[in-house]
Amino acid sequence: MTDVNPTIPRPPADETRPYSGPGRDEGHAVAKNNHGSDHGQEGPFKDLEPIGTGKAILFAAIFVVMFAVLFVLGFIPRHNARGEAEKEVADVANDKPVVGVARPKPPTVFPTLEVPGDAQAFQITSIYPRASGYLKRRLVDIGDVVKEGQLLAEIDTPEVEAQLNAAKAQLQLANATGTKAKDDYDLAEATYQRYENFAKTGGVTQQQLDEKRSAFTSAKSTLAGAEASVRAGEAEVQRLTALIGFTQITAPFAGTITTRGYDVGALLSANNGGGRELFQIAQIDTLRVFVDVPQSYATFMKIGQPVRFAVSNYPGKIFDGFIARTSGSINQASRTMRVEADFPNKEGLLYPGMYGTLKYEARQKMEDLVIPSSALVFGAEGMRVAVVDEQDKVRFQKITVGADLGVEVQVSHGLKGGERIVANPGERLVDGLAVKVIEKADDKPASAQATPEKKPTDAQKPVTAEAAAR
Repeated sequence: MTDVNPTIPRPPADETRPYSGPGRDEGHAVAKNNHGSDHGQEGPFKDLEPIGTGKAILFAAIFVVMFAVLFVLGFIPRHNARGEAEKEVADVANDKPVVGVARPKPPTVFPTLEVPGDAQAFQITSIYPRASGYLKRRLVDIGDVVKEGQLLAEIDTPEVEAQLNAAKAQLQLANATGTKAKDDYDLAEATYQRYENFAKTGGVTQQQLDEKRSAFTSAKSTLAGAEASVRAGEAEVQRLTALIGFTQITAPFAGTITTRGYDVGALLSANNGGGRELFQIAQIDTLRVFVDVPQSYATFMKIGQPVRFAVSNYPGKIFDGFIARTSGSINQASRTMRVEADFPNKEGLLYPGMYGTLKYEARQKMEDLVIPSSALVFGAEGMRVAVVDEQDKVRFQKITVGADLGVEVQVSHGLKGGERIVANPGERLVDGLAVKVIEKADDKPASAQATPEKKPTDAQKPVTAEAAAR
């Protein structure tokens, strides 16, 4: 049977498949979707092609090569740096230690002693009210210069004045009672004597004599009591009178008022240290400077020797004074001696409490050699120093240390002078160790110092290119 329309080409048999969807007509075929998979799966994408074995090996090889290159680039520099460091360490370990040396200095005078100190007023005291009352007048204030005995303030004490008037009245009463007691005593004494004379002749009985004797004894006791009352009254009047005298506050010595504690009208209570002071007065025309002197200088401190004092408030200015007194003993805790130096302060430039530096020139010639304190080696063998011999080898020498001068110490035994002493010995130094020596020119002996060359004259100086150009 032939096709009805032979002009329409029919698709090949392998490119058609039966349609199984809705509205399927028997005998019709639907063209195969070219976008689907080879397995008949519908969809718009194709599956990725599998990677071949050759490509996988190539990628792995590239990764291994890159890792090896990075490893080599990081390992080789670190390996070389480590080798150089080990080489430097080995060179340093095998190299001779370098040491600086210093030579003992010949005997000289003690260096100037400089110690810190505080300036204090020559005298300073706090004035407290001795009478209770109200501050009636205040005649001075802070900074005023006063004279000895000058009136500073007055206190109003009405209660004390009333007590004084009462005490005076009691004293008058006691005097009157005492006068009557004295008259009674005199009468009793005269009567007893008469009765005693009459008793000898039998003019009075023994009973009458005993009564007169008892009356005389009673009058004597009454008189003693009256006299005691008078003395007590007088003492009370004197006490209150003294309190009235305390209402006037006067300066105990000439000085400057440094503190004022109350204003006019303040209620004051008689105390001493229980409250604020009314005034504080200081004598500042002469100041005291207390310092602690090291033991090595203690024996050179003589009373009357001149000293100097400097404070930062006056750069370059020196205040002259003298040693006034010393404690005469060494403090076992600090190994220092307390020294007081007095400085005239007529101009008032120095203030109490100023901090400064006291300078003292011992002017005492030393007899022992002097070496740096850093050269000392402490150990079980005692005090030693490291001496470099002529072969540049270290030899430890035992010494006896004298006075401690701070950065330097005296050596009384163990050194002859001229030795090369290691200034800062370390733990690596041992007896017999070879070292390299560095010595300052000023520490070399005079014979070893180079003779200074003569400076060439202008005619002998070589002409440089810059000079020629000029």
